[in-house]
Amino acid sequence: MEKALKQNILKIIKENYSIELDDINLTIPPKKEMWDFAFNCGILSRELKKNPNLIASEILPLLKTISEITDVSSEWAFVNIKVSKDIFTKKFFELHNLDFASQFSDIWNGKKIIVDYIWVNVWKPLHIGHMCTPNIGQAMINLYKKFGYDVISDSHIGDWWIIFGKLITAYKLWWDENKLKENAVDYLLELYVKITKEVEWNETLEQQTRDEFKLLSEWNPESIVLWSKFTKYSIEAMNKNLARLNVKPDYNIGESFYEWLWLPKMEDFPDLVFDMHSIVLELISKWIATQNDDSSVWVIFENDKLPSCILQKRDGTHGYLASDLACIKYRTSNWNPEKIVYFVDVRQQLHFKQAFEIAKNAWWLWESELFHAYNWFISWKEWAFSTRKWNIIKLWDLLDEAESRAKKIILEKRDDLEEKELNELSKMIWIWAIKYGHLKKSRETDMIFDWDEFMTFEWNSGPYIQYAYVRAIRIIENFWENFDMEVNSIFESLEEIELVKQLWNYREVLVDTFNKNMPHILCKYAYDLTKTFNSFYNAVHILNEDDFEKKILRLKMVRLFTITLKDAFSVLGIEMPNKM
Repeated sequence: MEKALKQNILKIIKENYSIELDDINLTIPPKKEMWDFAFNCGILSRELKKNPNLIASEILPLLKTISEITDVSSEWAFVNIKVSKDIFTKKFFELHNLDFASQFSDIWNGKKIIVDYIWVNVWKPLHIGHMCTPNIGQAMINLYKKFGYDVISDSHIGDWWIIFGKLITAYKLWWDENKLKENAVDYLLELYVKITKEVEWNETLEQQTRDEFKLLSEWNPESIVLWSKFTKYSIEAMNKNLARLNVKPDYNIGESFYEWLWLPKMEDFPDLVFDMHSIVLELISKWIATQNDDSSVWVIFENDKLPSCILQKRDGTHGYLASDLACIKYRTSNWNPEKIVYFVDVRQQLHFKQAFEIAKNAWWLWESELFHAYNWFISWKEWAFSTRKWNIIKLWDLLDEAESRAKKIILEKRDDLEEKELNELSKMIWIWAIKYGHLKKSRETDMIFDWDEFMTFEWNSGPYIQYAYVRAIRIIENFWENFDMEVNSIFESLEEIELVKQLWNYREVLVDTFNKNMPHILCKYAYDLTKTFNSFYNAVHILNEDDFEKKILRLKMVRLFTITLKDAFSVLGIEMPNKM
């Protein structure tokens, strides 16, 4: 509705002022009970070098020619617009008859997009900080799929480097197969901490860890068996954790894969053709990289566009940059994606700028776009996290704590629940409360984890929105047979019209979320929609309405609210309860 109105206004501006604008900003007027939209003529004033108040008064009769507009007024530089109430009812029925499951599916028509997210190391347990890239990345994956993309998602798990020399050494010294199977990540962390302390005073043991990694690099059968166990069990533990947040990558292609070591593949994905070594040789041959006398290989960017970076060390080994370049070529060669989106934290900005620039200069991208959708960090209300000092809160423990707190809160409000119902509600509502609490914050800002803010039925929280949804489905549960009924009533009250406006904006919000890779935009919409619904619910009669056609029209509105809200939360990866 708003988009169509903008297009008509832009057409009038072009025809009458010979100015072609890309967009105008329609705002909510101060007296929204009298007017539906407003826009500032200041943007025209700058182009025409004319008083905006005068432009506002001039444009009024022109706007009256738009069929949807019933009245206009000017107030200083602003133009206030009122549209026909019939328009809102007509637009509502257009929405009501849409198929929500498929209305966006033909936008990208099966084009491929690759999502690189999660970035967990084999030996490190998931902690609260790991809510960032999995949550944001999975929400965007869900939206990409909704818009018709064929999505390939990869956790890009860290499963290589000298750390495996330490883990294999520690396992041989203090091995416990049962503990490894029971909780691989916690046990590997325990081994890592123990061996790290031991090598601080034992030089022989430190050399042993290096020797073990060398054996693994040379395909020693025993070493490969241990590597496989550590990696396999760690992936299983990671996925078990992430499943509680509705996060599931398609692949877990480890960093070791790009070394071309012929290690066992954990899953079925295409074989590697270009490893790190061949990538470095190719870049040298294309004069993108330079090999020095000491055998190290560097990239120096033209015009000092970016700081120089190393691809290969003097000993012939490679770092993360070579690995990511091999990964880019692997993905573009095998899947030819339209986009590759990296959900990785902000500290990697320079790294990805360098990698993307090198890949572009090497002509690997063809039609593929690379984008780093970076996120900032979570900190605890009282202190910051540090994985190096093991000053962290494990994700599993955090979610368990959420369920425990949830039961106490639910029991304060209800005493009629059986244990099974209580457990189901606490899992569904409060784990999702944490997920929503994180996603509602912009990924480009730091956030504070606060139990009181996340776990509440008030204001911008998951439970507040879910409660409104449950209230709505209770209203309509006995009227399903009436939803096909044709009605001649129209929406008249301010609260009805405001809710229609919000429902109509859903498509634009999804597009905005998609274009900016910002799930918090969708969260804000869900919250604003819920507030508008609650105002509607408190202001008008629904079940007590005497006019039957008006009653059915309002029930249809409630139904569309539930469909829209559930659809928005499904994109965010959050389930809706049927009762609370």
